[in-house]
Amino acid sequence: MTRLFAAEWARLFSRRVTLVTLILIGILLLFLTFGFSLTRSTPTPAEIQTARENATSAAAVWDRNVEHCGNVQSGLETAGRNESFPRACDYGPRPTPESMLAYGFSFHRQWPSLFYTAGLVLTVAGFVVGASFVGVEWNSGGMAGLLLWAPRRGSVLAAKLLAVCTGFGLISVAYLAVWTGAFMAVAAGNGTVSQMTAPEFGSLLLTGVRVVLLALAGTALGFSIASLGRHTSTALGVGMAYLLIYELGALVLFSVVQTADYSQKFRLSSYVSAWLTKSFTFDTDVNPSCRCVPPKGFSGSWEQGGLVIAVVVAAVVISAFVSMRRRDAR
Repeated sequence: MTRLFAAEWARLFSRRVTLVTLILIGILLLFLTFGFSLTRSTPTPAEIQTARENATSAAAVWDRNVEHCGNVQSGLETAGRNESFPRACDYGPRPTPESMLAYGFSFHRQWPSLFYTAGLVLTVAGFVVGASFVGVEWNSGGMAGLLLWAPRRGSVLAAKLLAVCTGFGLISVAYLAVWTGAFMAVAAGNGTVSQMTAPEFGSLLLTGVRVVLLALAGTALGFSIASLGRHTSTALGVGMAYLLIYELGALVLFSVVQTADYSQKFRLSSYVSAWLTKSFTFDTDVNPSCRCVPPKGFSGSWEQGGLVIAVVVAAVVISAFVSMRRRDAR
């Protein structure tokens, strides 16, 4: 098992697909950091003072709106004629001086969206690498030759899965570290990194852990689907069909009929979003004109999102191992 793992580990980093994937996500990082560096600027003392004054007045309006909406929902006040409210009184984040500044890139303000982007990029890359890692062996007949040398099918597949997940996990950690360092370097001149507190840095690290775990889930999912279909194109086809037909199709369908999107609760992307953003709400209110009452729906936490992702990945991985044991290796 150890020798097989070492051989698969070496094969992972010698494959052109892995190298091309690393180059592509590296190029994406270069483009993003270059683009954000163009919007970097340091606010002047006058701009900071103006932002503080604007934030004070905007926060007062925000507080009044949230309080009034809450009172209407609880029945303490009556909504005025033609008055509408956002669902769940969600007026967005409370205005702060930083949000009122006109300068461009702010690491303090934008690091969550940067990490979410990195999570999606690494998950898709991991899916492709995992699928091609085992799919090419099935297609070329290399798997059949390997099973003649090591006939323990479960151990062979487990060594391959462990090698690709461990290897891409290390790639994800390294890439995320470079990603974070690059954007910190872009923001070094405007002081937005030093504004972050210790709890915020802790949240950054925990988000990074969730990003890496999501990338591992994508890698295992691509590997298992390709093993089930015995071809890389099987995993890529299933992934594209799911995204285009189910995910995108549901969005188009419910936007056309202008009703509540009941498919949110049954779409994997909803739980991926919950895992990354730490919360989610599925709105099932079929009357979009009634915005003065709490929406009918379901809400949960990142733990629930992670559990759903883990169950889906575990089911596909187990199916791949069952198929490996029951089917021939030709």
